[in-house]
Amino acid sequence: MNICIRILAVAMLFAAPSLFATTHTVSNSGLAFSPSSITISVGDTVVFSISSSHDAVEVSQSTWSAGGNTPLSGGWSVGFGGGTVVFTAPATHYYVCTPHASLGMKGTITVEQTSITTGTLAQSSFCSGDGVTVPFTATGTFQNGNVYTAQLSDAAGGFASPVAIGTLSSTTSGQINATIPANTPSGSGYRVRVISSLPAVTGSDNGSDLAIAQIPTASISPAGPTTFCEGGSVVLNATMGPGLTYVWRRNSTVIPGAGASSYTASESGLYAVEISSGGCSSTSSPRPVTVLPGNPTTLTWTAGVDTDWGTVGNWNSQCAVPTAGDTVIIPGSLQPPTGIPTLSLARLVVNNAAGITLTSDLEITGSLVLTNGNVTLGSASLSLSGSASISGAGASSFIVTDGSGELRQASLGSGGRTGAVLFPVGSNGLSYTPVLVQNSATADEFRVRVSDDVLTDGGSGFPLSTNVVDKTWFISEASPGGSSADLTFQWNGSDELPAFTRASCWIAHHDGMQWLPLQSLGAATGGMPYQRSVSGVSSFSPFAIGDASSPLPVEYRTLAADVIDGSVMLRWETESETGNAGFDIQRRSGTAHVWNTLHYLSSRAADGGSARYTFVDLPPAGGEWVYRLRQIDHDGSEEYSPELRVNFNAAARALAITSMYPQPVSQSAAPVTEVSFSTPDDGAATLDVFNLLGQQVMTVFSGSVRAAGQTVVRFNTADLPPGVYIMRLGHGNNFTHRRFVISR
Repeated sequence: MNICIRILAVAMLFAAPSLFATTHTVSNSGLAFSPSSITISVGDTVVFSISSSHDAVEVSQSTWSAGGNTPLSGGWSVGFGGGTVVFTAPATHYYVCTPHASLGMKGTITVEQTSITTGTLAQSSFCSGDGVTVPFTATGTFQNGNVYTAQLSDAAGGFASPVAIGTLSSTTSGQINATIPANTPSGSGYRVRVISSLPAVTGSDNGSDLAIAQIPTASISPAGPTTFCEGGSVVLNATMGPGLTYVWRRNSTVIPGAGASSYTASESGLYAVEISSGGCSSTSSPRPVTVLPGNPTTLTWTAGVDTDWGTVGNWNSQCAVPTAGDTVIIPGSLQPPTGIPTLSLARLVVNNAAGITLTSDLEITGSLVLTNGNVTLGSASLSLSGSASISGAGASSFIVTDGSGELRQASLGSGGRTGAVLFPVGSNGLSYTPVLVQNSATADEFRVRVSDDVLTDGGSGFPLSTNVVDKTWFISEASPGGSSADLTFQWNGSDELPAFTRASCWIAHHDGMQWLPLQSLGAATGGMPYQRSVSGVSSFSPFAIGDASSPLPVEYRTLAADVIDGSVMLRWETESETGNAGFDIQRRSGTAHVWNTLHYLSSRAADGGSARYTFVDLPPAGGEWVYRLRQIDHDGSEEYSPELRVNFNAAARALAITSMYPQPVSQSAAPVTEVSFSTPDDGAATLDVFNLLGQQVMTVFSGSVRAAGQTVVRFNTADLPPGVYIMRLGHGNNFTHRRFVISR
């Protein structure tokens, strides 16, 4: 009996597997087969990958249920260490490991017959590229992850090299949404079948022949230019071939009588042709035809010939160039026009990052639209009539006044345009510094340009290097006198020169003799960009933004030093300041003779005016301390204030940055700054530098300090760009800050 079983097992072991058979693996996990029960298809192979102490022998169901190990007569077996069995008929097989059957080491293999029947298609004729629904019926068990694939035969119904036309992930019967490939050759003997992957089963075909016809290619080839002037035409030629029929359309509407392979178009529109053959058809892509008016009122720049404004063919109309009263559009991604003539346009739209440059005066009577790119004036002027407007201006699109040319806007004031009117100007393509002008008096034309530098004599002289916004605005009237204007100036932080005090600044104008402030000191508004406004201006000349720095001498109204909350507070008020640049605050101990400069304060007073000042200091130790002011004017002369003495109690200390010197620190001269600070008690402290965006840019000090005295740190600012910074002192959970300036 055992001999017969072994012979059968060998026969099954070497039986040829089906072309689409699946291989399954059974292994052992200790004294158990894994998996212990599997379901497979007819023709599938099972590989037993078990250890050398186990075998697998088919037994009867009753023996298997009783935990016995008697082999089934005619059954199969694999020896110790495993082997391979191919199953060729539906059945349920029970098997055990003969040495360990009584310990429950056993399993089952269920073999099913699986099949796929491809159903009848809803139609029998197709065009290449058509969609087709393929129904099928699946019998048997299909595994998770199974994919059904619809296959198309060759034109004779053969499946030697089938083409996959659609798939469906499923384990049950269904239908596959498929597509006839566009390159399928014409023929009338095609068949479709469905196959599966888990298990691999090849289904029957659909049972009847299918006809597939090629879709004709539809395209249009113009015999000449498709853009032409009124009165012209172009012949449109369609794809030709035997047995083809044609239907021409313009803007999706059938053209009556147009059934030939070519059509002569003389109107603007989108032309397409539908070509049919054997019941299959296709439509070409639309071909635009543009008929240009002989005298258009709107022209768009194309740079089709060269870059000259006056060349016919450089505009979207091949029939004209812009003339008086036209609308002109300058789009992006093209080299902008040159040689713009003296002209009056109704509307100008600039949407080109490169912008345009005027070589002659230009007038706008309707609107100037600045979408992208600048209008650079040079020596030419840009004028807007009383009814014209500017829109879209901003930091990336404005009027560049890099020469003597001006932006002129007419009829500002009573009887004309009221409210604030924007002059979107900048001295170069990277610096947008506009002006708002609101005239409440007699209407007039206002003219504005802005240039770099603030010169000592307004329009001439030497450029100032500190304490101003580095721009000069030139504003004038067409008819001098009779205006009362409110002016608002705008600038960027990068336009400010070193030591400029944005929190205490004023607008000044040059009267032909000197710069004179038009208002009291005050803070700029906004936050990058910044603004300062002044009202009731009736005399127009160069304008600039400055701060309190002006020439000497200074007359003191009060001068005092007091110990307050553990610190020394210096307070002084000036009666008048003429030409004052600022003050060095100096200190020495009561027993020493050497003065140390603690800090520099710029003058806050307008020329000839008064101002109040305070400064808080924390001496490094207790005892008597002496203070004085070294007042400095713009020409370098200096004068010392009376000395002030205080008795300081070192026990009453506070967290403080007591001094920074020099201030401002010069990058080009001596970029090293000395910082003194104190803490109320011993412990760790940090000293960090932040920019005005709140970003930490440097750590000056990090370590332990003693509260017994001042900590002095020197650091190099050479790697920091000029500007305004914040020094932050941290001790425990407490912080204090101090503002300082780095100049060029």
